[in-house]
Amino acid sequence: MKPEVLLLDEPLSNLDAKLRLSIRDELTSIQRQLGITTIYVTHDQEEALAMSDWVAVMNAGKVVQWGPPWDIYYHPRTPFMADFVGTVNLVKGVVVSAERDAAHVRVGDETIVVPGDWADLGAGQEVVLSIRPESLRVAVPSDGRAHEGATFSGEVVRHTFLGRLMRYAVRSGDLEWLVDQPDPGAGAPLEGPVLVQVNASRVHIIPDVT
Repeated sequence: MKPEVLLLDEPLSNLDAKLRLSIRDELTSIQRQLGITTIYVTHDQEEALAMSDWVAVMNAGKVVQWGPPWDIYYHPRTPFMADFVGTVNLVKGVVVSAERDAAHVRVGDETIVVPGDWADLGAGQEVVLSIRPESLRVAVPSDGRAHEGATFSGEVVRHTFLGRLMRYAVRSGDLEWLVDQPDPGAGAPLEGPVLVQVNASRVHIIPDVT
């Protein structure tokens, strides 16, 4: 008799990193071949995003957000959600104006124009911007490449080589930006003064600042 639901509770937790990836792909393949609805419990966020069609995140015994992995990662409803899933820059800002096509949010001396229908926001409202490190670019001030969005001047305070990327921490006034640069082997690590360039189309506004 074919089972209707398969429950897997942390099945890969005791495996080493490379074996986890291999078995993860094998489990996904088997599940799709058999067409079994599977509930997969894990504390590994990458595992949850990679294997799921639908994700539910729990905090203190309650589901705080559910939906497709893409929405969970890029459209968190609260700062807790944004910080819990992956690495993120949570930046406080104040709404200057908000329309059905974009919102203007003031962060420090810069205004970030976030596309989308943000008409429910009000001028003067405090919000939190969720900005993933891979959505930012770090550049030296003299590189000559034009950038149309908001740009923050800062200084590299540390960088961490993670193989497939270099993660920079850039201090800009009261802010510390995390910026992920792909293919770090293409050049020497950046040091000293830099620019953090924001891709506003990849910014998500969280109205709930608590």
